[in-house]
Amino acid sequence: MFIKGGTTSNGVTYVGDNTPKSVGDPSPQYESLSMFYARSRAILGGQDVAKSYDDVLDVQNYQNLLLPFSPKMSWEQYTFYKSEAELPGLCAQYSRVLVGGLLRKKPQLVLPEGTPEDAQEWLTHDFTGDGRGLIGFLDEALKEEVTTSRAWVAVSFPYVPEGMELSPSQQRELKPFPILYKAESVINWKESVNPLTRRKQLSRVIIRQPVERPDPENEFHDKLVDTVMVHEITAEGYYQIRTYELASESTGDDTQVIAGEYRENYKVETGTASWELSETSMPLSNGEMLTYIPIYPLNGSVQPSEPLLMPLINREIALYNKISRRNHLMYGAATYTPVVASDMTDEEFEDLTQAGLGSWLKVKDGEKIDVLDTPTDALKDMDRAIESATVEMGRMGIRMLTPDVRDQSGVALEIRNAGQTAQLGTLNVKISNVMTRIITTMLNWRYGTEYKSTEIDFQLSADFNPAPLGADWLRLITEWYDNGMIPRSVWIGIMQANDIIPPEYDDETAKSEIMDDELITGPPVEVEDLDLEAISAKTQNEGEESNDV
Repeated sequence: MFIKGGTTSNGVTYVGDNTPKSVGDPSPQYESLSMFYARSRAILGGQDVAKSYDDVLDVQNYQNLLLPFSPKMSWEQYTFYKSEAELPGLCAQYSRVLVGGLLRKKPQLVLPEGTPEDAQEWLTHDFTGDGRGLIGFLDEALKEEVTTSRAWVAVSFPYVPEGMELSPSQQRELKPFPILYKAESVINWKESVNPLTRRKQLSRVIIRQPVERPDPENEFHDKLVDTVMVHEITAEGYYQIRTYELASESTGDDTQVIAGEYRENYKVETGTASWELSETSMPLSNGEMLTYIPIYPLNGSVQPSEPLLMPLINREIALYNKISRRNHLMYGAATYTPVVASDMTDEEFEDLTQAGLGSWLKVKDGEKIDVLDTPTDALKDMDRAIESATVEMGRMGIRMLTPDVRDQSGVALEIRNAGQTAQLGTLNVKISNVMTRIITTMLNWRYGTEYKSTEIDFQLSADFNPAPLGADWLRLITEWYDNGMIPRSVWIGIMQANDIIPPEYDDETAKSEIMDDELITGPPVEVEDLDLEAISAKTQNEGEESNDV
C-alpha cells in the first residue's frame, strides 16, 4: 500500500506533493535514517542506554523495540523481563577499539612556511572553543562518526557586539573554533551548482537542536528552547544565518536526557509548530562576508548513509534477544512449580502461595497435571544459538572475537583483517581531507591569510601511511640520513610512524639534552674550532702536577 506523506512500518518514508511543512520539519532522507541513528546509539551506548531505548512502546508496529516479546504482556511484565536482559556490549567495545586505533598516534600537522609561530600551538593544544586540544576534539568527532556516519563540523568565530572595543591582548584571544553537530541535529540540507565554478556546493544547511537559555523564573535551572538555525547562501552569494525559535504555545518534540546527553528524534509535524524568526546575522571574516557555508560533513559526503557498524549492530540486537530469552528461561528453570489440587478458596490459596517461594498452579479438585518440566533442553538450544551468533559476529569483522587465532598464521590473520584495515584506511583518508579543509578555514579566518587546503598537510593516523616497515628498511633509511640523502625531519617522521621513538618526541629538546649529557660523547669538533693554546697550557699544568707527586 502506498501512503502519501507518511511513514510505513519498515521505515520507508513517502513524500506527498501537498504536505505542508515548516522550517523545523526534517527532510525525507533524515526520516528514513533516523531509526538507524537511534538503534546505533542504543547499542553503542551500553546496557543502560539500550534499556532506556525500550522505555517507550510504539504500540502500532513495535518498530522501536530492541527486546520484543509478546504484545499481550502488561507493562509491568515487560519491565520485569527487560530487567533480566543482558547486552553483550561487543559493538560498544569494538567502536572504542576503532576510535582508539585511529588516535593511537599523534596526528601529523604540517603548516606552510610563513605561518605565525603560535599557529601550531593553538591548533594542537587550544583547538576548540572550550580550550580542548586537537586530539580531544577528534576523539569526540570520531565517536560520532563511527556511531552514525553522519558527523558535521562547523567553523564559528566568537561574537563581538557592535561598538565594543577590545585591547590588543583580547583581540589575540579571539580565535575561530569548530562546533560538532550530531546526526540528529542536521535535519535538512541542499546542494546547488556554483554559477562561477560550476561545481556543487552546500547552499543551505538547517540545524535544529535545543538551546539552553536563562530562565527568569528559576536561577538554578536553564530552560530549553527548541531552535532552528538556517545556514544559507543568499541570492547575492553571501553566507547568512537565520535563527528561528519555537513559540511557547506550540507543541514540539520532547527532548530526552539519556546518559547525560540530549537526545532528539525530530519528525514531520506538518506545519503544526509555530516558528518565530528571532535573529538574522551575516558572519564576517576579517571584515569581509563569506561566500561559502563553513560546515563540513566529517566523512566528506553530503548524502547520508547507514552507520558504519550497522550490520554488526543488527547482529548484536539479535544476540541481545537470545541472551535475554536465555536468562528468562534460566529464571524459570531455577524455580519449582508445585501443583495444588484442592477445592480451597482463593483466599486460602493466596495464603498458601505467600508462605514460600516459586511459582504455583491451582487446579480443580479431581484434575491432575502429571509433569511440569523445567526448560533445560531449551536452555541448551539457546546456548548453542548464542555461541553460533557470537562466532558469526567474529567472522563479520570484530577482530577481538575472531576464533582460533592461535592456530592461524600471520598471513591468514592479515587476510582476515584486511577488510577492516581497508575500511579504517578509507575512513582515515576521508577525515584527514575534511580536517585539512577545516584547519585551512580556521587559519584564514584568524590571520587573514589565503591558504589553500593543498598547502596544509594533515594526517589523522600515521598507521596507514605507505611507509616501509621492518628492521632492514629502517636500517636503510638510517643510512640514507647518514649520507645526507634525506633530511632529519623525514627520518624522524618515519621513526615515529614505526613506533621506534614516541609520537610526542621533540627533536630540538632531545638535541639539547644530548649536548648536556656528560655520559654521551659529543659530536665531532672541527680542528679550526679548537683552542690549541688552552689545550697546551692545560696539558703542561697536568704534567707539572704529576712530577710533584
